[in-house]
Amino acid sequence: MPLTAKHLLITGPPGIGKTTLIQKIHVKLKERGIPVIGFYTEELRNQFKRREGFDVVTLDGKRGRLARTSERVLADDPRTCRVGQYYVFPDEFENLVLPMFKDVKETVLVIDEIGKMELFSKKFAQEVRNVFQRTDLCILATVPIKSGGLPLIEFLTSNNKVLTVSQDNRNTLLNEICDVLEQSMVS
Repeated sequence: MPLTAKHLLITGPPGIGKTTLIQKIHVKLKERGIPVIGFYTEELRNQFKRREGFDVVTLDGKRGRLARTSERVLADDPRTCRVGQYYVFPDEFENLVLPMFKDVKETVLVIDEIGKMELFSKKFAQEVRNVFQRTDLCILATVPIKSGGLPLIEFLTSNNKVLTVSQDNRNTLLNEICDVLEQSMVS
């Protein structure tokens, strides 16, 4: 039976290729003439290949800080949110990401990712709740493989189609997801 869904969630272990898959889907949908907006999260590594943080990058090329390790920020700033060794910048994230939720319609909305760092923004969490209730959008989002007790992630994964990316399927999912999203846009 072919996969059908208006909203798709992608999950999988860290480093499996979720963001790479999202980027390839974005390119392929654009080639098919399907409108796509959204963002992805990109790792930042230093010259020694050590992860220093994450940036959020919009599909139209704007970039901002999402998180940095303690070596890269003032660790004693009481306003800074923290996930493990990373200090999160919800204000910068909101300034870049929230405008794309305003007046969005008849498009594929890409959200990479809905995770702990991003959910420090209560405004983002509310916008995610709102868009997942809409039927005029197709949504492709990534979520952590474990919800970490985050109610929004638990709600989304229990109410939407979830695809788990693995080494075995990450190359075949590209066309399957693009076909589903394209079909959902025309129906």
